[in-house]
Amino acid sequence: MTNPIERLQSYMRRSAAGRYESIPVPPFTVFLHPFDALIYFNYAIPDGAITGDVSEPLKRLRAEFQKKGRVPRFEYVAELAPALADTLLAAGFRQEAEARVMICTRESFTPAPMPEGLSFSVLTSGSSREELRTYCNTSRRGFSPDEPYEASEEEISKTLEELREGRAVVGYVEGQPAVVGTFTSPSEGISELVGVATLTSFRKRGLGSALTSRVAQEAFARGVDVLFLSTITEEAGRIYERVGFRFATRMLFMVEGSHPEGAMLPIPG
Repeated sequence: MTNPIERLQSYMRRSAAGRYESIPVPPFTVFLHPFDALIYFNYAIPDGAITGDVSEPLKRLRAEFQKKGRVPRFEYVAELAPALADTLLAAGFRQEAEARVMICTRESFTPAPMPEGLSFSVLTSGSSREELRTYCNTSRRGFSPDEPYEASEEEISKTLEELREGRAVVGYVEGQPAVVGTFTSPSEGISELVGVATLTSFRKRGLGSALTSRVAQEAFARGVDVLFLSTITEEAGRIYERVGFRFATRMLFMVEGSHPEGAMLPIPG
């Protein structure tokens, strides 16, 4: 597979298959989180370019989501399935978001300055459950500051399992967890930077770019050649550009019916 955009989409499928339950519904594959119904953790990816009538596959796809109490949703690279958006809109979906996919290589990577008082802890599958609890809680509170949340033992166990190949990073300011991020398990030299989130009280201090820089360093040290991420806002894109990320393509996030706006994408600080 020589097309770099197809390589990214293929990696997204492999990564999702490693984290979630995979359910083939040709010409789509449904990926469902084993216990968390949050819409951002449950989605389908087309298996390739979509042609012809897909009303029956969409009916089966809806049924798979509904069996698990999930909201039907798609995440995919727009240029690899150019006709799908119109098909989904006609079928009752709406565009939740359009994201910029950005990539960083060893050659383009530019380390970010370290803000005063910031320190990092790199988490692996050998880290303590208490360290993972801090990571999970900080992540969720960074994305959903108004949501009461405490990580379950099940989530901590699953996150530890996912860190066998990837790594998570927690940034502390004067001993307080402030910013988190992770890179997913590498495959064929590709990994995804996900979950960059800064707690509200620590934003606008450059913590997000410093965290991104540290995660990238960890990824490249573990053999990653291409690190990519998805971001909705131009402001965030400019922050990632300072670390060496460059625009590659666009992703679409399509969700059925009327559900909360916005997607769980990196929030730099």
